[in-house]
Amino acid sequence: MTMNLEQSVSPELRVAIELEAHEKECAIRYQSVENQLAVLDKRMWRLEAMIMGSTVIIVGLAASLLMRM
Repeated sequence: MTMNLEQSVSPELRVAIELEAHEKECAIRYQSVENQLAVLDKRMWRLEAMIMGSTVIIVGLAASLLMRM
């Protein structure tokens, strides 16, 4: 009769193995989250630049209209 591997492993060792697997899974998830945040950061920077450019153009047009009056 052969013993199952789960039966031969102590509870402490089983917890350590499960914790290590959990930590690896979390590391993969956190890396994915960081990658997504980096992409969003680039998008936000582009949007901010577009808003600033639009604001400068609108203020410039308003100033030129006021100068003509």
